[in-house]
Amino acid sequence: MPTSPMSSFPARQDKRRKAEVLFLSLSDRAGQRILKALQAEYQIRSVETIEQLRQTLLTKGIDLLILDRSADPCDDVVQFCRDIRLTSSVAIILMVGSDDPNLRIEALEAGADDCFSQKLGLREIKARVASLLRRAAFGAAALSTSRVLSFDGWSIDPHRRSLTDPTGRPVDLTAAEFDLLWAFCRNSGKTLSRQTLLTLTRVGAARPVDRSIDVHINRLRSKIEVDPHRPMLLRTVRLGGYIFTPAVEVELLPTRKRAQGPRQEASQNQDH
Repeated sequence: MPTSPMSSFPARQDKRRKAEVLFLSLSDRAGQRILKALQAEYQIRSVETIEQLRQTLLTKGIDLLILDRSADPCDDVVQFCRDIRLTSSVAIILMVGSDDPNLRIEALEAGADDCFSQKLGLREIKARVASLLRRAAFGAAALSTSRVLSFDGWSIDPHRRSLTDPTGRPVDLTAAEFDLLWAFCRNSGKTLSRQTLLTLTRVGAARPVDRSIDVHINRLRSKIEVDPHRPMLLRTVRLGGYIFTPAVEVELLPTRKRAQGPRQEASQNQDH
């Protein structure tokens, strides 16, 4: 039985439904080739414009977006990645026409979880899609046993795949960012190489791997560090990788704490 890369718990295998994949692609030979390869395993919805994509997202539950950069003007697709990341952590794959590494890095910086050329073999494309869907569902298998973790006032919940800041406000993370932060929390105080992070999180789908990891780390720092340019929580280890410095603790009663409303807090203050 397959296991989650972060634990000994069995990986989730939901046989009740196929994953919902929304595919933005022109009706060209390359797009149809990929579409047909995925239809046997996933519930595929195909659209040809960004506007159709937005409308579908408003009405349907989607597990994964696959965006063909040639389907709409390039800047529109990249900007869409940026826009969707403001409100959603849905998994995103962006396909490009060439194997230019700068295009892949641009896609990752815009919010895509993976980026690859349409020229890849179907077997690798299917493997990447399956890997990203597993990553998006990461943590669900440990639902009954894993606990909410906290560090420096932050709380990370593997059940809901959510992060809240010290003021209690939710912070939106991509699938890759959440997996990285969860990996660091589970290994606080340890230096983790890029290759180790790749193994623990399955983040390294886009080549080159080192730059892919670094892009996700920089995005994560921008969300949890007071000064991302002088990180204190997530530090770089020269020639070693990264180290997560804060003490990480298990929240013993996370549900009870979050369920407590303003009236209960006021009552407690009056008691004191």
